[in-house]
Amino acid sequence: MDRTRYLDSLRADADLLLRTAGGALDRPVPTCPGWSCERLVGHVGRVWRWTAAWVRGERDIQVERAPAGDAVVAWARAGLDELVAAIEATDPEAEVDTWAGPQPAMFWPRRMAIEAALHRVDAQLAVGERTPVDTALALEAIDELFTVILPWRGTPDLRGDGETIHLHATDDLPAGEGEWLVTLGADGVAVERTHAKGDVAVRGPASELVLLLWNRTGHERCEVFGDRSLLDRWRRAVTV
Repeated sequence: MDRTRYLDSLRADADLLLRTAGGALDRPVPTCPGWSCERLVGHVGRVWRWTAAWVRGERDIQVERAPAGDAVVAWARAGLDELVAAIEATDPEAEVDTWAGPQPAMFWPRRMAIEAALHRVDAQLAVGERTPVDTALALEAIDELFTVILPWRGTPDLRGDGETIHLHATDDLPAGEGEWLVTLGADGVAVERTHAKGDVAVRGPASELVLLLWNRTGHERCEVFGDRSLLDRWRRAVTV
């Protein structure tokens, strides 16, 4: 995906998030224990403002508290506009600062598109509905989890003796795309993009795989073969 597609995805998912949560501000968010939709909207509004500051090269910004009640939706939407403007003003070929160290400029548009998609699902689950994450973005979100998020956070709870999880996206993809072998080793998680046999294998659309890995859903909409306890262990360890 390029920057235009990331931003299109960000805008679309953020708009759906705000429209969904904005009509149910008092509803609890089952995938964010203790949160209401109002808090979810306040959270994304703060993240968008905070990230806009990072993109502009500002480090010491203190983001204001989100307003209460219905006003939080317009406040968050203004934060989204600020973020998009900051990204569009950035050289797409530049290296940028991030909490994960220096990264290509695409780090932030990708990160924010994924963030919006996952939290959009959170909002939808609060009202009892869910639509898929875009396939291309879901694939990138899986890669980002393995290559950026987990290495940054560390994976001490996922150390093992070589147990393996094979993930296979069943979308219409080019040969060799959409497969990962996750190994739980003595030093934590190691990942290869390859076709292989795992102690447990999970097959399903990329959207279902990413929502499973990011703890937004169970494996009910996937095919699972082998040791399901490894998936339960993953869900206990990976809280994102």
